[in-house]
Order: sequence, then C-alpha cells, then structure tokens
Amino acid sequence: MMDSLQNLTPASTVPNKHKGLSAIICADWGKESRKRAVFLADVAGRTVRRIAGEDWSVTTVLAAANHWISRGTVLVTFDAPIGVPASFLSAVAVCQPPHRPESFLELLEWTREVPLFFESTRLAEDWRIDRPFFTVPGGEGGLTSYRIAAERLGVDHYRMIDRLTKAKTVFAKSGIPGSVGSGASALWQELRTLLRPGRSFRVWPFEGALDELIGSVAVVVGEIYPRAAYATALLDVAASARPPLAVAKTDAMVRSAAIEELLQARWIQRNRVRIEDADAAAGNEDDFDACITAAALLRCVLEGLPLCPSRLDAHMAEGGILGTGTINLELPEQTFRPVARPRSGRIEPTRSPAPRQTEPASDGAPAYRCPIAGCPKRFEGSRGGWDAHVGSPRTHANWHPELASARDRKEQFRRDFPDFFL
Repeated sequence: MMDSLQNLTPASTVPNKHKGLSAIICADWGKESRKRAVFLADVAGRTVRRIAGEDWSVTTVLAAANHWISRGTVLVTFDAPIGVPASFLSAVAVCQPPHRPESFLELLEWTREVPLFFESTRLAEDWRIDRPFFTVPGGEGGLTSYRIAAERLGVDHYRMIDRLTKAKTVFAKSGIPGSVGSGASALWQELRTLLRPGRSFRVWPFEGALDELIGSVAVVVGEIYPRAAYATALLDVAASARPPLAVAKTDAMVRSAAIEELLQARWIQRNRVRIEDADAAAGNEDDFDACITAAALLRCVLEGLPLCPSRLDAHMAEGGILGTGTINLELPEQTFRPVARPRSGRIEPTRSPAPRQTEPASDGAPAYRCPIAGCPKRFEGSRGGWDAHVGSPRTHANWHPELASARDRKEQFRRDFPDFFL
C-alpha cells in the first residue's frame, strides 16, 4: 500500500480557483476494508484518478493525503455518515447522566466508556441509547419495530440530511438494502482513536466552517454520499434546477453508460478535466462511487460552486454531506437513463442490458421477461404481477438472499432493473 502512495505526486499547471485547496480524496467506505475504493481529484492538475491500494483504513487514506499537503489543504472524504441525529445526542444527556456531549466528536469520546456501543442488536426491545446499532430482522415491520423502540426514548433514527437525500438510518448495519451502519461503525471506531492532541486534521463541520478550515489546516475530513453527487457529475443544468439523480449502479451497463456520460460531459470539456482509470470506475460499484463523487466535488471547486449548503441543521450533532450545496433537494428525484451516443473507446460494457420486451405472446400482446438472471418467468400482455413474483425469497433464492421482506425485495428490484418499467 505505502509503496503505491510514494509514487503519487501532484500535478500543477493551472491556477487553483479555490485558493488553499490542493486535492480532494473520496473514499467509498464499508465494513470490509477489501471492498473500499479511493479516488483523488487533483485540483490544480484538473485530473481525477484512482489511488491503487488494498485494505484501506482511515490511517492509510490520511497517509495518502500527506503527499499533497505541501500544495495546500487536502479534503479527505468518506462515504459513511459522520454525525448522529440531534435527538440522539440529546437523549444521551437524558438517559446517560452525567454525560452531556455537545457534539458528535464529544460523543465519540464518550463511546470509549461504552463497551457495547458498536455491537448490534437483533431484537427491537434490546435497543438502547448505549447500544444503538442494529440488524433489521426479517419479515414485515422489522425496521418499524426499531423506529418505535427509539421513539420511546425520544430518538428519531434519521438526520435531517438523511431524509432530504433519502439515505438510510446510520444505525442499521444490515437487513435492508443500502444499509450504512456497518461502514459508519467501522469509520467511527477508527476515527476516535485518531482524535488526539496535535493531529494534523480537523473534522468538518464540527471543528469549523469549511471556508475557514480550507487554507488554515493541512487536512479536512468530511462526509460524502454518492447519491447526492451523481447529479452534479452527470447533469449539465444550473444548480438551482439540478434535481437529485438516481443511478442503478449495480447494473454494469448503467455504470458503463454513466462513466461514458461523465467523460463527454460539457463541464468536463469546458474545464479541461481529465478522468483517468475510467475502466476501473465502470468495473465495480465501489470505484464507480468514488470516481463520480471525486468528479462532482472537483466540478464544484473549478466552477466556484458551494461544496456544502450555506446553512446546516444541527451541525454539531448531525454534520453535513459535501456536495449537497449544488443540487436542489426539493425537486423530485430523476433516474439516469443511458443515451445512445458514440463511445469514446475507453469504456466497454461487461454484459448486455437486461431484456425488457420479448417476443409477442400467442395473442399478439407483448410479453415481458423477468430480468433476474436465470429466471424463465414471462409476464404476458403487461408487467402485472411482477411485485408478487419478486417479493418472495423462494422465487429467486440466489438474488439478494439477505432481503426477507417483500417490500425490501420490491424496492431492490426497482433499483437493480429500472429499465424493466420503461
């Protein structure tokens, strides 16, 4: 790992429009270190590239940042929640006297005294302030049972920014699609060991406003959420008219098309930005998210757009998500649709798109084939009945076996195969 980091040297030819910022590092995060991916945006060089490495940790990501601090502040970002609901911080003061943490960072310090804080529960009746992480049980109402248990103690499981971006609760480790609790737990435990006097980094927004930190400290650590960055990277519309954008990143064809769209985006050409390692970005979900987010944040810097909203709700507890200052979260979310255009020659799709309409049925009406691999099911005349078909775990035992409830399986189907509904 460290050998590859030694070879990273910053390029510098174009003046930096955001004085004081040298580079942006975007780390796609998760519980397993082997599943993490890191991309870097060289601000002066106007280049986005992958940082090669395995078994990434907070420490090694910060080590990568050290190679760029001679040029200015490095923004190091993680795709994991950095913050808790304000109601949770308040509940600690009520339920765990005499402890009264006034910020998320103080809460992390407090968790050193709570041995079971990061151990998840499986029964809602076991949910406590000093043991908030959980695995959503199978069957209907699993997540709801935990919501009710938390509400009894005055806790809303969601931060305001989570609701605005349709993110999952920070405390759910598994059992629902897109759970983030495992990644958050891993990040927080390592981060708290680094919160010592004399450290070279500060954590935004708990230790200062972004504009104040950039240019005054070597490294600024912050939170990203790729779903909040897709629109900035892929849509060429004004920020005020830029809606949130959903991308079915589990589909290799969609990833490939999205990276191709990024390579040919007008803002990329206008700012003379170079995207390297595009094949790697299209190759898997982790590199895709890290690359897209790095590109989105670089666009903000080069075009003088805000990296974050001017106002954050309960920022000392809940923190904020970088990149949300350039999308209009009040607009309805749109879905990325691949468009037919000449390829740049750098991206090749890894599989064919899922079939939607097959040969006509015997009466001449259209027939639609289930896009889940290996499934022979055809829907005659319409897609009616698809929800019951995909909602049962028995029907497709090998497709997302971790999802037990019909509702969760239907939501995942919509994410994995948006073209089925065109």
